[in-house]
Amino acid sequence: MTKLFISVPTKLLILVISALMLLSAGISVMSLSRLNQEFKDYQVDTLKQGLAQLKIHSDISREKFRLWQESFVDLVNIKDERDFTKLSKGLARQFDAMQFNLNVTNAWLMTSQNSVLFKSKQLPEYVAGYITRAMAQEQPLYQIYCEQVCEQVIVFPILNYDGEVAYLAMTVSLVDITYAINHAIKSEVAIVNFPNNFNAVLNEVEKVNASNTLLLQSLFINHKQSNTPVTTVIREGAQLESNQQSYLVNLMPLYAGGEKQFFIALIDDVTQLKKGYTDYRFQFLLSALLIFLTLAFLVYFVASPFTNRILTLSSALPLLALKEFEQFRGIKLKPQRFFADELDVVTSAATELSYELEQLNLEVEQKTKELENIAMYDILTGLPNRNMLNYQLRKVVANIARFQRGVAVLFLDLDDFKKVNDSHGHGEGDKLLIEAANRVRLSIRNIDVACRFGGDEFVVILGHVDDVDDAIAVAEEILERFKAPIKISSSIFYVSTSIGIAFTEDETIKPEQLISHSDIAMYEAKDAGGSQYYVYHDEMYQRVAQRVMLESEVRQALSKNQFSLSLQPQLTAKEKKLYGLEALLRWHHPERGMVSPDDFIPILEKSEHMVELGYWVIRQCFEISKDLRIKGYTDVRIAINLSAGQFIDINLPKYLISLLDEFAVPASGFELELTEQTLVTDIERAISTMNNLKELGFTFAIDDFGTGYSSLAYLKRMPVDVIKIDKSFVFGMLENHADYQIIMSTIAMVKNLGLIVVAEGVESSAQLRSLTESQCDIIQGYYFSKPVPEGEIFSFLDSQIVDGYWKTKAYN
Repeated sequence: MTKLFISVPTKLLILVISALMLLSAGISVMSLSRLNQEFKDYQVDTLKQGLAQLKIHSDISREKFRLWQESFVDLVNIKDERDFTKLSKGLARQFDAMQFNLNVTNAWLMTSQNSVLFKSKQLPEYVAGYITRAMAQEQPLYQIYCEQVCEQVIVFPILNYDGEVAYLAMTVSLVDITYAINHAIKSEVAIVNFPNNFNAVLNEVEKVNASNTLLLQSLFINHKQSNTPVTTVIREGAQLESNQQSYLVNLMPLYAGGEKQFFIALIDDVTQLKKGYTDYRFQFLLSALLIFLTLAFLVYFVASPFTNRILTLSSALPLLALKEFEQFRGIKLKPQRFFADELDVVTSAATELSYELEQLNLEVEQKTKELENIAMYDILTGLPNRNMLNYQLRKVVANIARFQRGVAVLFLDLDDFKKVNDSHGHGEGDKLLIEAANRVRLSIRNIDVACRFGGDEFVVILGHVDDVDDAIAVAEEILERFKAPIKISSSIFYVSTSIGIAFTEDETIKPEQLISHSDIAMYEAKDAGGSQYYVYHDEMYQRVAQRVMLESEVRQALSKNQFSLSLQPQLTAKEKKLYGLEALLRWHHPERGMVSPDDFIPILEKSEHMVELGYWVIRQCFEISKDLRIKGYTDVRIAINLSAGQFIDINLPKYLISLLDEFAVPASGFELELTEQTLVTDIERAISTMNNLKELGFTFAIDDFGTGYSSLAYLKRMPVDVIKIDKSFVFGMLENHADYQIIMSTIAMVKNLGLIVVAEGVESSAQLRSLTESQCDIIQGYYFSKPVPEGEIFSFLDSQIVDGYWKTKAYN
């Protein structure tokens, strides 16, 4: 089939025009986006002005009535009266003036015994309710209330000579406030209501009052967009048209109760603004069209002379693909010209290319046979490589239906192989890999395939197996062979392997799925401690998927600042004196709410962002410590949990010193908590770092003591001040005799070393009593307090701590 010929000038023309159209489209989108943003900003500013004016004039109204109340009370001289008779009579005389001058619609005077001394009409239930609230709060009350109309309810408490309190309640029209807003921001203002549900639309409006009733009617009820949801108008505003005029409508929530919700509607004429936007778009499109036509003509005129020369070169180039190098060089591609151009450079390069291709063709032919020999095998171990693995696995999977037998894939990874490379060098590591490959090869049948997948990973393909037990037998054989030490030169290595097994009898499965499944099972085996095998099942994939999803969400949480701190108090066991606060990291997910630290902390510890987040936590703790000292809690220390990556970071001491200088707080106010696993990873380095920080004044605590595997000899060498007994032992101490004995022994041992003992997870008075009797120093747990968000910690301490001691028995 012959392809349609399009000349180079035409293609260039199409290319340039396409580029210009894309550029113009991009500029158009940006311009329209800017215009839309300006209109949105105008809507937001209008709404802000309305809200600001509503607040200002509401405050003015409150102040006006407060001044009136003070002057009225002074006029009646109620402070010298033993009852409220004179006040009631004065209110009756003033009521007409209040209606005329203050827009008061009704007034009531009620004693604290609910006796009505004056009423302009029967006391409504909602007014009685507001009076009750004012009595309970013992302060004036200002409240908007809407039913058929919207009014401001104002309740003032008034004291007489004997200290008795009467409550003056008034309902005031909102006409003054809406008029003031209309006058201030030049918007038409109306008070409207809608049904109190999520499905309410504009045409369900009921007018309470409006500065322009006809405009409100045409926009909300008769307009073709009158079915716009009210929730959308509240959030984004609404642009409506009436009589060839454009209006912007904003709704400010005023009152919601019962079956109706009330709003103040701001209606602005934006006709000129919209017209300006339309004119701008038209001018832009017209200018772009003229530019397109001009450039199209110029491109076509300039590009035409190149066409013949390009066609000549294009007809000669296929000779290179046919390896006719001499014939290609015999064609005259470069005409005589006074000035060279780009096409001359291309033709010269093509000639040079023909010589290079000719030489390369000779070398390729020589090397092809060599490459074919090594393409399918690993150079180091001699095992088939990944290319051969893919080929063999596709073949055995294709034979499942033919032989009616299954296929198994074993994925192997050497445990802690990186330590061999780090400690003995890559040369020794390569020799160890060769020996490992031999052991894998000796563990399988001649018909099976063992491949080096990469690094210290191997894959075994078992074809023609009846069930997964056959694969398990091979895995056990491999594990048994790896129990024997590997001797390399003068070194002896004990290297184990973790194995994942995937078995299938499904001929439709993809080979890469088998490798993926066995890889997942291998990681399950490695996470379980290594030197064992795991058989893949679907739940493993779900766990991996959930872990990957959580890792992604953790990265988003870091970028969106969704992490915060909570602080859990620590108290002395005997005196119940506040000893310290442990800072705990919390994650508030926008959809799932609070995520358990057990779910995200392990992922964070493997994240490259953990150190950065750790420094944020430390700085937050310094800010809290400074605020604690300002509040008078000068002897309360803050416990900060340090991750393994944070503790070994070389910048940690410098950062802590800079914070001590910046916040002017002593290092003794902080307790750095480390886990046993963090300490024993590199014990000598850990002790050195702890000594350096100890000289600055920081104290140290070993967290979750008893759950790790550190030696007591290390504990004697470390400059530790506090030992924290893990809550897993405290939870079962009263029911499990073994847990109780562990706690008692730990407390006795730690006390003999002269250290402080902290018990975590105390949730009952029985646990508290038993720990106190056993000379435990510090208590931490839900019995006294759950972790308190940092924003609430000071109000919490003020309510629970008196002179440094716990005020109540327990906090719920």
